[in-house]
Amino acid sequence: MKVTTEFCYVLNGNGRAKSATLKSISHQTKDPVWVHIDYANEKNQEWLRQQKLSPAVLENLLDSDTTPRYFKERKGVLIVLRGVNAIANEQDDMIALHIWMTKNRLLTLSHRALPTIAKVVNDLKVGKGPSTIEDCFVKLAHQMNARIEKTLVDINEEGDELEEAVIAETSFREDAELRHHLSVLRHKIVGLRRYLVPQRDLMNKLCAEENIFSPENVQELQEVSRDLTTIVSELDFARDHSAVTQEELDSQTNIEMSRTMYLMSLIMVIFTPLTFITGLLGANVGGIPFGEHQYGFLAITIILIVLAVIQTLILKKVKWF
Repeated sequence: MKVTTEFCYVLNGNGRAKSATLKSISHQTKDPVWVHIDYANEKNQEWLRQQKLSPAVLENLLDSDTTPRYFKERKGVLIVLRGVNAIANEQDDMIALHIWMTKNRLLTLSHRALPTIAKVVNDLKVGKGPSTIEDCFVKLAHQMNARIEKTLVDINEEGDELEEAVIAETSFREDAELRHHLSVLRHKIVGLRRYLVPQRDLMNKLCAEENIFSPENVQELQEVSRDLTTIVSELDFARDHSAVTQEELDSQTNIEMSRTMYLMSLIMVIFTPLTFITGLLGANVGGIPFGEHQYGFLAITIILIVLAVIQTLILKKVKWF
């Protein structure tokens, strides 16, 4: 697990920022400041408690298991978003980003590294970053969607590959592997949708809020909301696609099992009479045909072969195979 990189930037209003410390910004009230810290760090938790935040805000900022939400207070607004994990093989695919936003302060918290944060920081370093606190939040929201869209493309490609593999699959060993990959894919889709549906609703509500964002930024957030709506629709399609692929795999497995059982039934139909005859001839009693004959075994063998051929011809004539 990669832990997030902490920083403190003072935005200069021209797309750039200068680095600062938590101590140096404590008396700064006019310049827009963006602080990003690890909420799991005990020193950071202590610093947060000194910021005179309400108990509700403090509790939500430090909560490690949260769904997307927001609530507005007199001093600012608290927002919790979810972004895609940078490390694909980790079980949890969505990382929580806790945000406390006031007029000139943006406080973001996460424990694990989030690609969205790194992208906006890189934009600030090259002079293409946000100029205000509102712009910073909007840019974070856009970058989160961009990362989610890339993940969605990967999911769709993986779903197509699995569908092709299911159509071409012929062995039980491949069947087990495909089931595992399908299970992982469906788990990923459910995990993404679990957080993105409330995140879409959150953005819709933020757009309707008054006195939080400027009209220009409201339009940007409406675009973010539309993108999230499209993403959720694509996830629904991917979920249905994976379900159909699973059904196709189950159908092929059932067909293969039916063929195997049918073949075994044919073998039983042919060999049951032969087994009955050999069992009867093997009885340890007097009067067994060919019991004392020199070519008795050969004769019985020829009779059984002829009987098996006759049974096979009859079954083929009635189109059992």
